[in-house]
Amino acid sequence: MSLFVIASLLTVFSTARAQTPQAILKDAAAIWHMDAPKTASGAILFGRALEGAELAASRARGGDGLAARFAGGFIKDEQLQPKGDRLTLLLRIKPSAALPNGELFSKHGGHAKTSFNLYVNSGRIGFQIGTREATGLAADIRLEPGAIKPGAWHDIVARYDGSQIALFVNGRRVLSKPASGALRENAEPLTIGRPMRGDIDHAALWTRALSDAEIIALSGGPGAVAQAQASRLPQIEAITGKDNLTTVDQLRAARELRAKLADDPHRPRYHLRPPDGYHKDINGTLYWKGRYHVMFLGRQAPDAQTVLEGRDTTLPRDTWLHASSANLVHWVHHTPALTPVFDGSMPRGIYSGDAVNDAPVPTLIYHIPNQGISIATAADPNDPELIQWTPHPKNPVIPVKGAPPEVNVFDPAAWREADGTYYATIGNRSKAPGYKGDGSSLYRSRDLIHWEYRGPFYKSDRKWTEEYEDAACPDFFPIGNGKHMLVMHGHRPFPMVHYYIGVWDRTSETFIPEQHERMTWPGGTLGGPETLLDDKGRRIFWGWVREGDAASSAWASVASLPRILSLFPDNTLRIQPAPELEVLRHNERVLENITVSGERDLAGIRGDMLEIRARIRPGASGRFGIAVRRSPDNEEQLPIWINLDERTLTADFSKSSLGPGTRYPRSVYKDFMDRLPENERYVTRQVAPLAIAPGETVDLRVFIDKSVVEIFVNDRQCLTQRVYPTRRDATGLALLADGPAITVEKLQVWDMHPTQ
Repeated sequence: MSLFVIASLLTVFSTARAQTPQAILKDAAAIWHMDAPKTASGAILFGRALEGAELAASRARGGDGLAARFAGGFIKDEQLQPKGDRLTLLLRIKPSAALPNGELFSKHGGHAKTSFNLYVNSGRIGFQIGTREATGLAADIRLEPGAIKPGAWHDIVARYDGSQIALFVNGRRVLSKPASGALRENAEPLTIGRPMRGDIDHAALWTRALSDAEIIALSGGPGAVAQAQASRLPQIEAITGKDNLTTVDQLRAARELRAKLADDPHRPRYHLRPPDGYHKDINGTLYWKGRYHVMFLGRQAPDAQTVLEGRDTTLPRDTWLHASSANLVHWVHHTPALTPVFDGSMPRGIYSGDAVNDAPVPTLIYHIPNQGISIATAADPNDPELIQWTPHPKNPVIPVKGAPPEVNVFDPAAWREADGTYYATIGNRSKAPGYKGDGSSLYRSRDLIHWEYRGPFYKSDRKWTEEYEDAACPDFFPIGNGKHMLVMHGHRPFPMVHYYIGVWDRTSETFIPEQHERMTWPGGTLGGPETLLDDKGRRIFWGWVREGDAASSAWASVASLPRILSLFPDNTLRIQPAPELEVLRHNERVLENITVSGERDLAGIRGDMLEIRARIRPGASGRFGIAVRRSPDNEEQLPIWINLDERTLTADFSKSSLGPGTRYPRSVYKDFMDRLPENERYVTRQVAPLAIAPGETVDLRVFIDKSVVEIFVNDRQCLTQRVYPTRRDATGLALLADGPAITVEKLQVWDMHPTQ
């Protein structure tokens, strides 16, 4: 570690030099040295003499060089009752193994009684307080896994200063969270060491908030803390990325990344995707001043200095990435639209949301876990690129705290009615009696700031969905024919897109679903949907195309091609690829009036970046289609089948990859997988419903972009699939007919230009 880093850290901690551990401990309301038996229960061996470096470390921290070995016992104090809005706890421990759940240093008795609780849960140490104003916990924080290592001494300090709670490990602040109010008093005994397996050197309690300098002094002094911090820097940078790289370093890394991206055989080339890294749900889509805007969840970690100074953890968290386009095809990536505050208040970042439909000023509405629903507006509405967004100072506008018990404050969608009234539907599963399953709650506002709860938005029906399904990432909009559409992400049993078409009853302020369908089936990889309305009156859809189980690359997530949604006269959904994509076509090859029985290899027509369009006159029965991503010996291929008898559209990926790790689970959740027999836990094909009327001509359109395949049939069904061929020559095509012969009246194949 560089001397510069150590010197910088020593400067940060220099204010601690004047403090002595003995003086600080003398000021404690209570101190527990482990030299003699205490009021205790269970297995504890007191007075174990420390030696060598352990002895010196104990004395440097104000200890007496004696420790107690805990093996299931605990210390108890029936009398001590801290009061007010200040508290500091100190515990110096050396675990011998991973600690079981329990209260390390507490006046607890359950969340409704808690005064303070330094605890262990799932191997992680946390700190929580209860206040007079709170009905449950007032604040709760928990260290990252692995923060406390068995076999090593740790100085753990928990502090409440009236404005926030904080945890310190070995003199460094590692976690904090806003909190306020006087500590709750209770009749529970104070206990120390219940889950401890290993040694405790000493413990102490103050009815004031120790300063950072005092905590450093109690943790070995500024030199020891600075050295410990410096030794952590490589671990922090491995997660957060290196700060202060030179321009030469950055250029070298950029060249290396570009070369790696160019060589990745699975990285899509004409789909919208982030320039690097991973993304999830599509969010905040809107059309403004001639540009289409798509936002999506990315990941961002704080800078290393923020972590070293204890203002936040290394945990990467969700942020809103942002791209825009003038033509739906060529995209510009902007700086993130929304980023979390790295002060410990947003430990999971910013979750999904929407752009407020028809808002006069571009406005985003989104969910911050543990806080609630927030909004942000465009800083400069005259900027067609909408580069900067300003969160509202009164966020969260719909807080988690105080929400009705049946409301699940989660992903929002919002819109503005013609009379200026705003509505927001929020949630993902309903908790209202009689409304179990996927569902959400409706709120109303005149100004986007003050919201009134109106009740459940719609009633989930078991004839369409199971009770464990949900309605995350919602988007709600008029779709034509007097109907509205609610499109949403379902988490269980696997990530998917599903939707309702029905009637929005403004009088009763409820949505009445009339039909339910899906856009993803087992084995599929489409989720996180969002739509916008453009200046042509078109409703344009994108979804998040996830990786398969094998996850080819850390940057493989992409957005689906833009799809135009509308209704047929019978109110069923019409799905069309945006015609703007045609600008990417080149090198057209055309075949006409081909009779196919069995299979016909399209020799000389190959590619892994293609658009294929076939007008097919089928027979009266059987199945037919096309095989894509086919190796010359058929060892790898993806057959696409339309089955007239079963009324299905299928992508059969059983032979799409020779890679041993490429599998498609029926569920991504262990509890669902555990219910299934071993031979039913993975699928080999994605099957969507599709009925072709007798004598109906089939318009089959297939877009291939490396690992992404999107299939459209007669504008009535669309299936999205990820495949990961291992062979570079898996680029062939073949027409298929299993049953009566088919006539391919016209086949067109275009190569597609890359866009990024």
